[in-house]
Amino acid sequence: MSAKQPVYNLEVAETPEYFANGILVHNCKYKNPREVWENLQFGMREVSADRPRVFISTTPRPVPILTEIEEQPTTVVVTGSSYENRANLAPEWFTQTLAAYEGTRLGRQEIHGELLEDVEGLVYSSFSKLPFPLGNVDASVVDTGAEILVGQDFNVNPMASVVGVRVADELHILDALEVHTSNTEEVAGELRRRYPGRRIIVCPDPAGKARHTSSPVGQTDFTILRRAGFEVRAPNAAPLVVDRVNNTQAMLLQGERRRIRIHPRAKALITALSNLCYKEGTSIRDKGSGFDHSADALDYLVWEEFRVLRPAAPTIRFSHVRI
Repeated sequence: MSAKQPVYNLEVAETPEYFANGILVHNCKYKNPREVWENLQFGMREVSADRPRVFISTTPRPVPILTEIEEQPTTVVVTGSSYENRANLAPEWFTQTLAAYEGTRLGRQEIHGELLEDVEGLVYSSFSKLPFPLGNVDASVVDTGAEILVGQDFNVNPMASVVGVRVADELHILDALEVHTSNTEEVAGELRRRYPGRRIIVCPDPAGKARHTSSPVGQTDFTILRRAGFEVRAPNAAPLVVDRVNNTQAMLLQGERRRIRIHPRAKALITALSNLCYKEGTSIRDKGSGFDHSADALDYLVWEEFRVLRPAAPTIRFSHVRI
């Protein structure tokens, strides 16, 4: 724009978008921001002197797709705080509302426009996506040729697989797959295609022993994996969620040591560990976020092959018996 001009948030019924000085404005909040962003890219294919560009104005919440957009080399990031807009805001708002949130985590995000890396209520708080050894992401992780270890979550949409190798007492993650609208046979075929001739050990959700896959043959997930030539290792009963999460937490960081290293290509797993939270005020994981599938797959693998913590002792209750 050549100069500052007023912009009005106008809406027409069924049309929440408008042009403001040549910029198409669309105020929205989507439940599926990644799909929206990917579809938007097809509208940016026009060749013109003033090349098509996207302007995103948003509160910098740590949404994975927003972080990915910001990290792209073609993205220009401009930040601002509420103080820069003070002339247009009520004085009472500054003295009452704003002052109450200064110095808080919410204030850093909402007042100062800071994209927070430390997501509140994280399930895997030991995880860090800083480069190893400060964090768990390590671009030097390689396929050593050892047996392939796979953690498998059987959710149909998506089917999540975490693939790694054992290096001494460490787990090095090579990749993380999330295959949408799939089944166990398809995932088994993809693993065999990627790692031909290798010994593959799958550590799946124990429920797969009885669960019938969506595959037309109607066999259990375990029998399908074995028929594909994989060795299946799983406990007879599923561990408590708190036990397997704590076990993974200890592998991610115990003392100053990180025994799980993750290659950057395992984006689905890095995203899951960075964003899976507990529901506010509870110890219940927010499965509705969609970040739980790859995290569950990692849990199953670590629990079976790298159990560093003992399960919580069962509670024994005594009752009074009259003799």
